[in-house]
Amino acid sequence: TVAQYARQGFFELCQIMGINFLLIWLVVRSSHKDIRSSRLAMLLCSILLVESLLFSVTAFSKLMLYISCFGFTPKRLQSTWLICVLFAGTGLALYSLWTRKRTFRIWIYISGISLALMHLY
Repeated sequence: TVAQYARQGFFELCQIMGINFLLIWLVVRSSHKDIRSSRLAMLLCSILLVESLLFSVTAFSKLMLYISCFGFTPKRLQSTWLICVLFAGTGLALYSLWTRKRTFRIWIYISGISLALMHLY
């Protein structure tokens, strides 16, 4: 069903994001030199992050199909929020990987402010 399709997509996204960020963390921590000096490591980490972006777009489209069929509820709003926050975090991680700028604080601000605004609804 559409509901199962959307739920499965959401939980797959959460698992994939966890695995991908764990792999990137392991690569960064186990490398003897900065991964930014290795083109191959940068390419592989970038591929993982782009894959995460694509999976979040796919999960978002599944959730939008579910919402269009069955309507909007607070749980669906929370799921949409989390997908958008994961997308923003992945995009900022990719930006940080290539520019060497720290973006974690920006991601925390985006997450916190959007969560606060979401609870006003």
